[in-house]
Amino acid sequence: MAVAQTRALPYDLANPTVVHELPGMLLEVSALTDVDANTVACLQDEQGKVFRVDLRDGAVSTLATFSGPGDFEGLTRVGEEYLALRSDGLVFRLRPQNGLFAVQDTFRLAVLHNNLEGLGYDEQAGRVLVSPKDLAKGGPDIRDRRVLYAFDPVSATHPVQEVLQLSLQDLMTQAKALGIAIPMKRTDNGREVPALKLRYSSVAVHPRSGHYYLLSAVDRSLLVVDRAGTLVHLAWLDERLLPKPEGITFLADGNLVLSSEGKGRTPVVVRYAMKPE
Repeated sequence: MAVAQTRALPYDLANPTVVHELPGMLLEVSALTDVDANTVACLQDEQGKVFRVDLRDGAVSTLATFSGPGDFEGLTRVGEEYLALRSDGLVFRLRPQNGLFAVQDTFRLAVLHNNLEGLGYDEQAGRVLVSPKDLAKGGPDIRDRRVLYAFDPVSATHPVQEVLQLSLQDLMTQAKALGIAIPMKRTDNGREVPALKLRYSSVAVHPRSGHYYLLSAVDRSLLVVDRAGTLVHLAWLDERLLPKPEGITFLADGNLVLSSEGKGRTPVVVRYAMKPE
């Protein structure tokens, strides 16, 4: 695979423009999607509820209650509807009703994964991206793969197709060619190995470049690839600010918004301004 020319990330991840602390009910905040120019929506990992967060003042309100307790990990807006994902592949379609949102229907994604964590609407292609956190079972070659799926949100059967198959080793080779250092860690037996895991927690599509942004909470990494899967950028997020980044979305103006679980501290939603082109 060809290596892209080095490009700076269009965000200064060391200097967010807005940081809002979230209330205790969102300690395990997961997933994130845009609502409008000043508002995002998110989930709480263990509750079937959608919450609205105003990025101007950090005010939080409930947008919808759609299920009982469960492991809810993905959320994306498709036009006026919202799709919420349970980690076992069950998707809830939410539509406006009486000023809030109610369940219109549910459907299950047919993929060979047990832990699906991310949904992100790809408006350019008219499809919803699905990012699994767990890896396929098998030997080293299979476990090296990082797969991204998609489905048509208006299809009656919602067949899931593979969009990208990335190689962790190949991505690290590309990163080295771009001058991006990969952090190392020491194993229990004293070996030094790459700390990069890329276990996807969320996915979003940049509204201008069309690049895929894939967030990995376990190593606090942010992977950016083009639509062919070529590495554009790889960054690591500040552990003090974003100890467990679980949600990513973009606003229409290109601003980037991330959310992080508390993990021993206060959960946050963070906004980054897009650099002038």
